[in-house]
Amino acid sequence: MIKKIAIIAEHHRGQIMPVTYELLTLAQKIQDTGLPEICFFILGDDIETLAETISRDTGYAVHGVHVPGLSHYNGALYKKILPALFIEESFDYICAPHSTSGMDYAPALSIALGGSCITGVEDVIQKDGTTCFVRSMFGGKISARFAAKSTPVVLTLQPGALKAFSPDKKRKGLLKKSVRQIHDDKMIFTGTRPSPSEGSGLASAEVVVSGGRGIRESQNFKYIEMLAGLFPRSATGGSRPICDYKWITYGKQVGITGTTVSPKLYFACGISGAPQHIEGMKGAGFIVAINTDPDAPVFQIADVSIVEDLMEFIPLFVETFKKKRREEDERNDVGDPFLA
Repeated sequence: MIKKIAIIAEHHRGQIMPVTYELLTLAQKIQDTGLPEICFFILGDDIETLAETISRDTGYAVHGVHVPGLSHYNGALYKKILPALFIEESFDYICAPHSTSGMDYAPALSIALGGSCITGVEDVIQKDGTTCFVRSMFGGKISARFAAKSTPVVLTLQPGALKAFSPDKKRKGLLKKSVRQIHDDKMIFTGTRPSPSEGSGLASAEVVVSGGRGIRESQNFKYIEMLAGLFPRSATGGSRPICDYKWITYGKQVGITGTTVSPKLYFACGISGAPQHIEGMKGAGFIVAINTDPDAPVFQIADVSIVEDLMEFIPLFVETFKKKRREEDERNDVGDPFLA
């Protein structure tokens, strides 16, 4: 049976957030046989260009809902508009990001539609003909499976838990546009104030370097930053303990209770490998672990395991890396033949 699946796109400051394309991967995994009937929904003021972008990138239908004045997320308006949309057109599954906005409207949406709500989804599996959703519990110590008893099923997906759908430029989906003249007189958007942790770029970084208790004190986080500085599009992070110690902000925490990441390259420096941290970074393409304990659990999932003191290894690695790069640059620099 072909399932109808809706995806609620997330956008910010005129940009489609990466989790939107990860939601498409989730939708495709829900349908175990055949092709699911998928439609994106995007709400906001002047969202025509964004709707066209999603349609062009994915090849799926997009319903752009123009709401005059809705230039920023407004929970009250989302909770009025979304139920009305999904009453007009019913879906088996409604996929939303496990973001601050998604966590706000998803439970309310499921109640309004008389359906189920499963949050923090990390994967989907088929078990004896039943679609089950996987999520972590108890700080990542348990991986649980949930099956919904009623539809529609509203889901929120952990950002970074699934690989994003690769854009398909060859096909273009249908575009549907509608206008909702609705206002919220009780709430006025006054602006945003970025927190000190904002901008760490963990979710979108291609290389993530994280530190754990093995750095011993806050001043030694400089070694993590030193290693990250070698790579473009990199970000620094850390395990839960060093956030609790206030060595770094919680915005840099990697793990189920922090940010789930799936970079091309991940460095785990001085991190033993608690389950909740492993769950948050196991989707990385290549994992390098540095730890003085040869029995550290993180080595079980690492592609390269280095049993060394990170504060001795990282400076030597950085020095060697820069030296090799200089030598390579010199070999490639043949000079100007007209000046020879």
